[in-house]
This record gives sequence, structure tokens and C-alpha cells, in this order.
Amino acid sequence: MSKSCNGVVTVEMKQKNTILNRKHHFPSKNNIYSGIFEKVKYELPIFILLFLLFIPKRSDLAHNDVYITTLIFDYRIGFAPRLFIGSVMSLFTDYKSVHFMNIFMDVFCVASLVLFAVAAGRTIRKVGDKAKEIPIFFIILFIAVPYSRAALFPGPIVSLDRFLVIFTFLALIAINKPVVKWFVPILIFMGLATYQGFAFTYMPAIVILLIYEISRNKKSRESIALCVVSFVAMAVFSAYFFLYHGIGSFKNVDELLSYAASKTDLRSNLTVFNMREILNAYFFIKPTNFFSNYIVTAGWEGLKSEILGIIYLIPFFAIFFVIWKNSIKNATDKTEKFIYILCVLAPFARLPMFLFSTNFMRGRASVVIIQFFLVLYFLYIGNKTVAESAKQVVAFFRRHFLLFILLVVYFIGFVKLQ
Repeated sequence: MSKSCNGVVTVEMKQKNTILNRKHHFPSKNNIYSGIFEKVKYELPIFILLFLLFIPKRSDLAHNDVYITTLIFDYRIGFAPRLFIGSVMSLFTDYKSVHFMNIFMDVFCVASLVLFAVAAGRTIRKVGDKAKEIPIFFIILFIAVPYSRAALFPGPIVSLDRFLVIFTFLALIAINKPVVKWFVPILIFMGLATYQGFAFTYMPAIVILLIYEISRNKKSRESIALCVVSFVAMAVFSAYFFLYHGIGSFKNVDELLSYAASKTDLRSNLTVFNMREILNAYFFIKPTNFFSNYIVTAGWEGLKSEILGIIYLIPFFAIFFVIWKNSIKNATDKTEKFIYILCVLAPFARLPMFLFSTNFMRGRASVVIIQFFLVLYFLYIGNKTVAESAKQVVAFFRRHFLLFILLVVYFIGFVKLQ
């Protein structure tokens, strides 16, 4: 009898253990949802916020974007500057209606928001829970400052510049990855082929980090090779696109317009821009005439907007100057100090832009975005010097939280794109 009871008890114990094991191996729905939430708890709120900002700003290229004229064409008319995005569009359709081009830009914008949200979330995770307030601080500022925020949405910054931002962003993501890093020279070409001004706006950030990666990897052959290949790509394609002497397959603008007539409905929809003058300036004027034309046209209004824009951005420049100054001071390695000096000087790389563009706002946008990208890159890879400098800035605003609120309100409410 006792043996029978013992057997029953043993069977019951085995059954209980089996049930417990099953519970252990098969998590409850709450645990599944909790796991999913953990994976998107930073990315999802950032994306939702950005998407809500995007909804009222759908693309209206025919009225807001002078570069819509270049999107009609592709490399079938010649290997000319500014034709890369139009060539990409041609992979989907040969007839580029305004409606199609607007949809294309909107899809690209939403994809950009997803990319930014994912990268921002990963950066927050990478620094760890104890330091997560540091990247969060810069992400909030990125969204608040109108020059950086505008790069993510249709609006005052022209369409091609938004592509330049994403190509730069992708290059910085790839630059320290084992295999993907070899896409950096391709992304450099894509940027220059989209708009040659990439050389003085966003490319400086890639230059700085290519040099930094050589130092960080102790002058490894691979990092040196990547730097050399990338610099060659920069030099060759910059020279080609800046010194481009015009399309040889068309005698004049009228022939080009005749060619475009069956490929778009843009001419009937265009109400703001003079298509003939734009195409003549982009595809037929020689470089010397092109540069001098823009120097003359910029005038007082351009200079005025530049002065106002710089004044408005003084708080922004102060924050990043403190970060780089402290980084230079605290760096023990001479090469590392040199890198931070380059970060301070990066805004001056845009000075040649004054020679060939009256749109000074795009230059200021690049200055702002590059500063954010550089700091967030150093935070992501765990650079202790920059992280410590950024930590001091964030600690200051934590102690003076009202000042931080006022700073965000100032950028959102008072700083207007000039």
C-alpha cells in the first residue's frame, strides 16, 4: 500500500514538474508583448512623432521645389550633374508626372523617418541606461532645430538636399562596418551625382570620420585603403561635375524641352519656376559663367538672410563649440585632437557654396546636420572623450531644466528658416 502511494506521489510530482517546465519554455502573451515593446520602446515614439509632423507637409514639388525640373531627365541625355535621382525614378517609369514625383518623394520621406527613428533608438540603447539621456538630448534638439528638422520633411529645403542628408547618414552608418564600409565610396558618388554641392555641405563629415577611423583602427590597411578609395572618388567626381561643360547631345534648351515634352506633364503644371532659365543654367552654361552669375545674383537679400540665420543659431553653435573645445582639451592623443579641431572647423567647409548657390539656407542646414551627425556617431561608437564632453553639457541643462525647455521652445517657435 505504501509502495502504491509512493508511486502515485512520484507520478504527481513528475506531472507538476512537466507543467512547470512547459510554463518556463512557453512564455505568456504578456511576456511576448513585453519583449516586442522592449525592442521598439525608443524607435516607435520617435517615428510616431516624426510621422505626425510629416502628415501636413506632403510634397508639392511643382510649387515648392526648383529642382523638380532636373527630375524629368536621366543619364540618357548625358552624364550630367544633378541627374542621379531622376535616373533612379526612371527605373520605375519613363513618364514622370508631377503626381508620380510627389509620391516618390513622400515614400522617400517616410523611409527616411523610419531610418532616423531606428538609428536614434539604437544609439540610445548603445550608450546604456545610465547614459541614455545624452543621445536623447541631442535627438530632441535635432527635431527642434528647424534646419535639421526640415531635412526630414518636404518643405523649405529642396528635394535633392534631403537625399544628400540620407546618403551621408548611410555612409556614417556603414563606415565602421566590416563589409558594408565599401559602400561608402558609392554613397559619395551618389551624393555628388545628386548635387555637386555635396562636396562642401555633407561630404566633410565623411572626410573627418574616414580619417578618424584610420586612427581608431591603428592605421590598419583596410581603413587606409577605404580612405584612399573614398578620397579618389571625391576628387574624381567632384572635378567632373563641377567642371562639366554642358550636354553635348542637345544644341540648346529648346531641343531639351522638346525631348522632355512627352516625358512629363510638368510644363502644364509649373507655375512658379522658369523652366527654360533653370535648364540653361544647369546643363548649358560653362562653369566660369555659372559661378559668376550666382555671385552677382546673391545680392543683399542673400547676405541678410545669412546674417539672420547665423544669429538665430548662436545657442546651437555655443553648445557644440563647448563639446568640441572640451574634447580637444581632454584628448590625450594628438591625432584625436586633430579630429576634434576638424569638427570645429567643419562649418567653414561650406564657404565655397557662396560662389555657386543663392540658396544659403541649404548651407546652414548642412552645418547644423553635420554637427549632430558627428556627435551622435561618436556617442554610438563609444568615444569616451566626446561622450564625457557631451555628458557635461547635458548635466548643465539637467541642472537648469527650465533653460533647456526655453531652448527647445526658442528653436521651435522663434527660429525661422531664413
